[in-house]
Amino acid sequence: MRRDFTFRIGGNRVLLVVTLLALSVAVGPAAAPNGNAAQPAAPTRLLLVGGLLDLSNGWTSLGRASRVTLDLAAADANARLAREGSLVRVQVRTVDLGGKPTVAVRRLRRLAAQGIRVFVGPESSAEVRAVRAAANRLGVLVVSQGSTAHSLALAGDNVFRLVPDDRREAEAMAALLKRDRIRALAPIWRNDPGNAGLVKSLRGRFKGVMSAGVPYAVDTTNFSPEVAALGRQLDALRARKLGAVGVYLAGFDEVVDLFQAASADPALGAVRWYGSDGVALTTRLVGNATAAAFANARGYPNPTLGLDAKATRRSAPLRARIRARLGSRPDAFALTTYDALQIAVRAAERTGGIVRIRQFRREFAKVAHGYQGVTGTIVLNAAGDRAYGSFDFWSVCRSRSAFAWQRTFSYLASGVGRGHIVRRAACRRSS
Repeated sequence: MRRDFTFRIGGNRVLLVVTLLALSVAVGPAAAPNGNAAQPAAPTRLLLVGGLLDLSNGWTSLGRASRVTLDLAAADANARLAREGSLVRVQVRTVDLGGKPTVAVRRLRRLAAQGIRVFVGPESSAEVRAVRAAANRLGVLVVSQGSTAHSLALAGDNVFRLVPDDRREAEAMAALLKRDRIRALAPIWRNDPGNAGLVKSLRGRFKGVMSAGVPYAVDTTNFSPEVAALGRQLDALRARKLGAVGVYLAGFDEVVDLFQAASADPALGAVRWYGSDGVALTTRLVGNATAAAFANARGYPNPTLGLDAKATRRSAPLRARIRARLGSRPDAFALTTYDALQIAVRAAERTGGIVRIRQFRREFAKVAHGYQGVTGTIVLNAAGDRAYGSFDFWSVCRSRSAFAWQRTFSYLASGVGRGHIVRRAACRRSS
């Protein structure tokens, strides 16, 4: 296995950490036949990027799309560097976190010990919360493409999040609920910082009545008790005759198991359901006939970071390349990893590597703020998070005899707290 030597930035296959390393052995041609030594080739400097991703469990739809996107981002960065005559080359090292915060900390420490100083990921807020202290202590930079918990919006730390926090997603969801005339809502959520944060933010935005809700443990597989509790809260809301009642579900791939349990309860199948970014475009849901049919019948639009018209055009070639490798369409969260890598590389070029993490952090923020990327213009707030963004809502729709994700609505944001809902396409429902 190749060892990386000096020049600091750090990384490898997908754990997005950027570390500029100067190879300690200069590669040059053998002595010329006439006995005169040939000029040795200039040494290549390797910029390692670490990718902390959920590939086997957790937010796998984002993790797998991020892995493909990071590989393409590194290839494109290397092509640009070669054209410009730079001796720097980028290499991404990917590791699987399996959706486990404790694993995230171990993987970050291990890669940091190998010299990696910049990471793309982790995805979830639970994982970001777990690695934050270690990143500050070890002097490495973490750039998340999925964490939205407002509780992690902290200025001055070594964490950047190139996606809006849960308050912005709550704005989009509240706008859709208003359009659908939902007057009362029963929430159920995976009890982790990101999904709990979504529910908390929605409580602050939704103008109707929300029940106490039903949190479930992150390792839950039998959802019968939770489904029964949710049914009782729905009954209580209906008894108040407030108007249309709905369910808000914030989770990850485990919603498949939850829907299988809910499909046996007629009361749960009689109201509209609404989802979250952790489920949008997941292949596990559309691949399970029972769960997909339930989601399809109940509407179940899931918001994820969207693209404005300009970004849609700009990112089209990249999205086609990702889809060809991945087999499914990437969302804007995954595309954010492309921007994250390009920003990290440009910041590292300006600072000559990550010798001083504070200097690199300042340069990363300078490059990122106003950056025209494949996800549009990035505007950062004081906490180093994306200040706002539009959202696309994806629903599980019938596609002939199967199910597929379809963009049904969009929330077009023009600033913090400003935006409106537009309808994109009708969704064919189960009978």
